[in-house]
Amino acid sequence: MKYDTEKDMYPDVCHWLHNFLADQYPIADVEVYDLSHTSLSNFLKTYNKGRFPPEQITWEIRVDIVGFIHRSSQTTSLAFAECKNYRLTLAHLSQLLGYCRVANPHFAFLLSPTGISPRLIDLLETFQRRDVLEYHWEKGKQPRRVIVAAWDKAARNLNRHSIIPSTGL
Repeated sequence: MKYDTEKDMYPDVCHWLHNFLADQYPIADVEVYDLSHTSLSNFLKTYNKGRFPPEQITWEIRVDIVGFIHRSSQTTSLAFAECKNYRLTLAHLSQLLGYCRVANPHFAFLLSPTGISPRLIDLLETFQRRDVLEYHWEKGKQPRRVIVAAWDKAARNLNRHSIIPSTGL
């Protein structure tokens, strides 16, 4: 099942991401916004919550959906969701990886109601190239990875059977 436009996905994905983040961080203040119309750096100029590194003024990236996780006395963490209304490809993954390398979110999701292209599935599953999902490495910790998944329009949730890497959530 497909949405008429990519933007039609945004309200459902915003709602899902908010719930996901609230479940992951039950004592945090969570906010989620559709930022497809502006760059993250422009939004942060008027967003008077949280603490961000000084380089945030350079974050001229347009992520579709951005979640903000405010925890007491800590820097605000981010979560990204990039939506596509057609099968996900390596080009879409590369776009989100670039955004992630710039702003280093705690979570990053690449979602489509039409699923994942056979070539991208081959790269990630058949050839086990999960390393191409990685965007942040800390000594002694698992690397942060983009989570690629089909979006289930009817359930307004990730299709749990499509999540790559399967250990991502």
